[in-house]
Amino acid sequence: MGQGGGILGFPAGDPVRDYTEDEKRALTENLLSVTREVHRGRFDDRPLSTALLAELHARIFSGVRRFAGALRGPRRGSQYLTFGPNRSSHRDEVPAQLEAVMQRAEASRKSLIENTQSQDYDLSAIRLGVWIQAEVIRIHPFEDGNGRASRLLTACALTRLGVAPIPIDAAKQEYIDLLNAYFAGHSPITKLVDLHLRIAAGIAWVDVDASDTLGPSDRQ
Repeated sequence: MGQGGGILGFPAGDPVRDYTEDEKRALTENLLSVTREVHRGRFDDRPLSTALLAELHARIFSGVRRFAGALRGPRRGSQYLTFGPNRSSHRDEVPAQLEAVMQRAEASRKSLIENTQSQDYDLSAIRLGVWIQAEVIRIHPFEDGNGRASRLLTACALTRLGVAPIPIDAAKQEYIDLLNAYFAGHSPITKLVDLHLRIAAGIAWVDVDASDTLGPSDRQ
């Protein structure tokens, strides 16, 4: 069973989630490369789907880990992953839960595209993106890299909707705290949406050097 000290909190000495300096550089280069492609609209013709999420994950971990793009599932991967105070979905439940999230996300995206003149269009797009992130992280479909892959998928959704992706680096600790509260049922998704709106408006103020507490699956 995977245990959780990186953005959501796994222990030191974890052979799956600890990386050499060369591996860290490779992960950074891979992430920057695919992020540029997302922002340039490279994936705009792709529906939001499990396949797209797995492809983004594979691009991030290419040449670094054998589990690149591999989803947990029946008899595959850790039964559960613990990240910070949270526990993932059981591996047997991952495929169905992830498919349900993707179907809802894609239906919502299509609905938004049909109503681009709506007064709340941008807000609705950001709310969708935040929900996708939170639900993918809640399920934790991959052994590691769930945060990075979910944020790339969100960026794909927002780019397709004509809304600029919102980086959370400057408000990492508040983002982590709100995610944990959301997973525990102590905070609504609107709190996370509000944070993204504040970041987009350039008024977020947090300690950018805050230590990671979410889990290795979400290390930067």
